[in-house]
Amino acid sequence: MTNTLKKIPYRHRDAAKIAMVASAALGPAGAFSGGADILAVGGIWSACLVSIASKEGCSLDTATALSICKSIAWGVSGYYIGCKVATNMFNFIPGAGTVAAMGASSLANIIFTYRFVLTLCRVFENSGNGHALALDKLADEVTTMYNGNGLLSDLKDIIAIYNGK
Repeated sequence: MTNTLKKIPYRHRDAAKIAMVASAALGPAGAFSGGADILAVGGIWSACLVSIASKEGCSLDTATALSICKSIAWGVSGYYIGCKVATNMFNFIPGAGTVAAMGASSLANIIFTYRFVLTLCRVFENSGNGHALALDKLADEVTTMYNGNGLLSDLKDIIAIYNGK
């Protein structure tokens, strides 16, 4: 799939912001339980998917969206859990380490959520069949979704989204 999108389109920035704020709020819990964090983030992603699909003219019920997002979250859980294990290493430093772990977990959730939304937008943009969600293309793209556009570029767009730009 062609990765032509370098930023989340403006029509989906509100959905992205809501999802990123919600996933950031899960960060402190994710510093202690990566599995629970994946399930919770999957729920946030499903609400975001329903919102984006609706704006793209695609009908998608919440149960289907939740199933898709849980599959995606578990499909890339090795990478995600690896990041969470690294984050949990901070917990070995008394006090400040736990605070650092919670902050790192929140940041990881924000970045992963941003890249998930960007991937959804890319799939819709490149689906080629109007306003349909190409699940096969989404499955193919998931394998590279955590690459994004590079950390610095993604962080710049995340900050712009938080600032309403």
